Amino acid sequence: MERDFINRRSFLKVVGLGSASLAISTLHTRATADGGLANGQGLGKLRIFNGQYPRVFFFRKAESLAAQKSLSYEQWEKTFERLMGIEGKVLDEEVLGRSIRNIDFFTRFKKRHPNQLVLLHFNGNARDPRYESDRFFAGHWIYSNGAKILSDVPAEHGETDIHVDKPNLFRLNMGRYRDRNEDVGLCMLDVDGKPNWHESEQVQLISIDSRKKTIRVRRGCYGTEPRAFDAGRSYAAAHMTEGPWGRQSHLLWYHNYSTYCPRDKNGLTCADILVEHLAKLFGPDGALAAFDGLEFDVLKFRCGGALRGRGADCDADGVIDAGFHDGISAYGAGVVEFCRQLRERLGEHRIILADGASVNNQRAFGILNGIESEGWPHLSDHQIHDWSGGLNRHFFWDKNGRQPVFNYVNHKFNMPTDKPGVRKQAQVPFSIHRLVFAVAAFTNSAICYSYAPRNDPDGLFGVWDEFRMGTANRLGWLGRPLGPAVRMATRQPDLLEGKGCPIDQNLGKLFQGDGMQFQRVKSGMLVTTETKVSKMSFRLIDVPTNGPDLFVLVTARGEPMQGYPPEIARMMHVGLSTKGRPAERDERFMTWVNDKDFDSGFYFSDIESNQVDLEFVVEGSEPIWISRIQAYSHPDVMYREFEHGLVVANPSPRSYVFELDKLFPGQAFQRLQGSGTQDVVANDGSVVGGKLNLGPKEGLFLIRGSQR
Repeated sequence: MERDFINRRSFLKVVGLGSASLAISTLHTRATADGGLANGQGLGKLRIFNGQYPRVFFFRKAESLAAQKSLSYEQWEKTFERLMGIEGKVLDEEVLGRSIRNIDFFTRFKKRHPNQLVLLHFNGNARDPRYESDRFFAGHWIYSNGAKILSDVPAEHGETDIHVDKPNLFRLNMGRYRDRNEDVGLCMLDVDGKPNWHESEQVQLISIDSRKKTIRVRRGCYGTEPRAFDAGRSYAAAHMTEGPWGRQSHLLWYHNYSTYCPRDKNGLTCADILVEHLAKLFGPDGALAAFDGLEFDVLKFRCGGALRGRGADCDADGVIDAGFHDGISAYGAGVVEFCRQLRERLGEHRIILADGASVNNQRAFGILNGIESEGWPHLSDHQIHDWSGGLNRHFFWDKNGRQPVFNYVNHKFNMPTDKPGVRKQAQVPFSIHRLVFAVAAFTNSAICYSYAPRNDPDGLFGVWDEFRMGTANRLGWLGRPLGPAVRMATRQPDLLEGKGCPIDQNLGKLFQGDGMQFQRVKSGMLVTTETKVSKMSFRLIDVPTNGPDLFVLVTARGEPMQGYPPEIARMMHVGLSTKGRPAERDERFMTWVNDKDFDSGFYFSDIESNQVDLEFVVEGSEPIWISRIQAYSHPDVMYREFEHGLVVANPSPRSYVFELDKLFPGQAFQRLQGSGTQDVVANDGSVVGGKLNLGPKEGLFLIRGSQR
């Protein structure tokens, strides 16, 4: 059974985009044979794209030090010229004042180091309303569902008490630090009783009197002037916000990316305005003309649902919709269309990235070059529970990003404290740091870091030993990879005895699911549902085990979800259940599914029974095909060979012995000679014997020696 995939024109009709958007040309995502770096685009000149590993660059420390007036450019450059590039904020969308020195510093750096990567870090969700908000129309922001104004509001400066029917829709002492009051939009209602943001004013909430049903506000804020609002014909709604991301920062207003976002007097949406602004900044005469591209921080696929009677109203009709329209996430679809428009304007010679570690992040596969994982596998997962999900995300983007593909891990972990909004750096052993660095090497990802080692002996910002061959201080020391990463589990006997490669009749009978249909076809097991559902749930029962470790390899593809841009992949989770009981949360891992076969790995390290059921949960009701399932009683330990080194990793809670003499006969390996301030036990410079005992949840970088 085959179904037609929705094309771009059909999608645009479904989500309600007008003829102006239909005129946007469809971009070609197929790369050139040399990885998209030809035709004088310039990206091929960057050292981080020359194939030498590890691929490493500095993150936002470059930004924060550039903003310090006590530091000269020469001092700053000496710190940050030592890797393959820099990334940071140079605009004021989140931190006012960042543009004062940072644009100049980053631009000078690029001109002096043309082979180094220079990226802009830009908040993709929201912005400080004090930063160029006059470019936007009041309806370009997302508001919560609001309250009707019950008494006349005069056009007066200063403070005003406003009588509303639902004062419970407004919040004091909120935000990250629980010390801010909301910003509020006031507007007239149209003849249908819906908000008309063309007649509006922005105000700041001061206090709430629930008994009197009044809110007190400061008038004419953020470049607006006080205006009169009539009783019964006017409306007040709180801005949907995030942050503030610093004690001195402001609440950030959410951009409205929905395809049903209200349009300004020129017929433009929020996305249109933002694309135009960024395109000019990166243009030949723009302030960011020297930059290689940008990374969107926290660019989401969904804008959030209702909480205590409040939620996002993206189509501005006064009703909570959480960005959905007719069952489709018009907000998520709009984010993808925004990325498409920006790609068209910036062209192929700019890198465009966005956060991708969370299941709630954007899904602009094939449009963006790749993702940032802010903390791998997650910001708070310093015990690396989500090993499988983190690998699946990076491997999928490596296969489905736009050429040249560029993914990176921003190495950081933090934990909450008892103070609102205050987080502390999680203390982890060196073995965990190396495990994360190994993952980047396995998945072709670059690495930057917020979690830094101690400063170097000369006082400069610390660099991890694995990034520069320890005290040898050599960038790109591993050289080029000699092949993909190897999963040792797949060299063990298949517990399914080959019945899942391809799926045979006997294994096919073990698929079960209420309301689900299973059919063996040439391309694998076809899974469909009898009715339209938000997700399909089914299982493969009686999978044999043999010990505490189980690694499952699943190859799958699926039709895109109807009503969405075709680039959007579907989420799939795979977990375990024993005797009909659902798996625990940390035994359920995600991957992505699109219209191309993709191999996903799922590692479970605490098996206590002789048989388990594999539980599949797939987003959407469109068909999927599972062409292969293999199961191994072995931890998901991995290695990857490079010209001048070897990277190994053990995600298991138990030690593992790599038999190097069998894997690499005749080869010698040596540990790095570590810096005195880092791990001089694991990196002691010694020669590694025929067997390497790697501890629980540990990675290791080795130097390839001469032939024995």
